[in-house]
Amino acid sequence: MAMTITKNDKEVNIKWRVADITIPNEDIVSVKEDTNIYAATDENQENVVRIGSTFGKTNRILLETKDKSYIIYTHNDKKILNELNK
Repeated sequence: MAMTITKNDKEVNIKWRVADITIPNEDIVSVKEDTNIYAATDENQENVVRIGSTFGKTNRILLETKDKSYIIYTHNDKKILNELNK
């Protein structure tokens, strides 16, 4: 099953396998591309959510919110960045 990420004027919705994650737009602090795929975030690891398969993927997007950091592993990083930044 492919990952789908959509954004409207209220929220971001991420669907991947059985996960269905909704993040209010006002909670998003930053969205950026990260090329260091082996690095961990500086955040408390309990507040890090990893989405996507790491096998064969070389790109990741970091979506930081007020209380969590989401690491999205993908091969469609430009498409996801465009969707999240619209």
